Amino acid sequence: MSEKILIYPEALSDGGIEFKIEVKDISLFGKKATFSIQREVFVKDSRPVHHKVSLYEIDITISRDNNLKVAGSLIKKATGSFPYSGSKIRIQTFAEIKIKKVLFFNSTTKFSLSNHLSTDLPKRAKVKNNAKGLIDPKDTFNFFKNLIAIPAKNQLSTIVIILIGFASLLSNLYIGFHDQMVSDHETWLYRHYDYDGEKESPIVKALAVCGTIGALIWFAMKKQLQQYMAFHFRTRISKINRESTVNVSKLVTGRSHVDLFDPVLRIVACNMEKGKYVRGYGSNRRTVSFSHPNRAVLLYSKRIPIISAGTQIHRYFDDEISFKPMFQALYPRQMTTSSHGLDLVWEVQLIVGDFIDQELIGDPNAFVQKDFFTA
Repeated sequence: MSEKILIYPEALSDGGIEFKIEVKDISLFGKKATFSIQREVFVKDSRPVHHKVSLYEIDITISRDNNLKVAGSLIKKATGSFPYSGSKIRIQTFAEIKIKKVLFFNSTTKFSLSNHLSTDLPKRAKVKNNAKGLIDPKDTFNFFKNLIAIPAKNQLSTIVIILIGFASLLSNLYIGFHDQMVSDHETWLYRHYDYDGEKESPIVKALAVCGTIGALIWFAMKKQLQQYMAFHFRTRISKINRESTVNVSKLVTGRSHVDLFDPVLRIVACNMEKGKYVRGYGSNRRTVSFSHPNRAVLLYSKRIPIISAGTQIHRYFDDEISFKPMFQALYPRQMTTSSHGLDLVWEVQLIVGDFIDQELIGDPNAFVQKDFFTA
């Protein structure tokens, strides 16, 4: 279809765009069509799940030459778009014509607008290639010291989670091994063939389930082990612009049941690439969501020799921080849905050597979007 319909965009003085649509196939004349400006997130994977959202849409009737003007005020809806290509996703804006030829059959032509939509986004400041290490630091802790430091009810909950979790893992592995060794009609849970008749391995499916069980065990256990202290926001920031500063002591607080030696409080921000891809086949086919940190900045870091048990921790961090480095180095949010696009994440971390680290996730909607476009 692309060779039968050509799209030529031209910039207008008011910031709008005139689209000259040339149709070479006379059989399309008189057909109903939809012209739209779309933003699409392309997932860089062998089995991707892409997502797009319409920024502007209008119904037209196809003729030999079609001129369509989109006013600057309407184009501004798309000016938050900017070409982006990262490790896991690519984002671009394009014009699309969808022609309904026969019942339930549509033909589509696309034209990239990446070079035709003006953007005032300045060049981003350089960052170190350590996004994952900043936003998700390796959590090294002493399990037994941590277990002793939490209240008795949390100790009991942790032990119960471990016992039930490992019992579930062993039971699932036993079922997988049993189903692998017997014929298909004698299996308990994992069949040798999917619903399409494709052969599958019960033990492989059991191992995949074990991975999920293991992740749930860790998540539940981590919540219990974090109860050696309370850690929460003291003030919720509703609006952050390029010139915003905040006193850390007014941002977070908390109190520990035990002495904390050499704890480090950090405030970090990063761009998070989000999308989905497909994994597995047959009855094991599933859609997996991912979040991949790409660019990150360290806004604040301070180590304290000791925070005594029972002391309000905000007393140790009477320092002002600026969010300006984040506006200079990171990209603004560009999401098509909650699961697809380029997100902005910021969090407060308390990193403690012998115990599970603490973290608080900030509100990404607090940042003033237009301030990312200021040099």
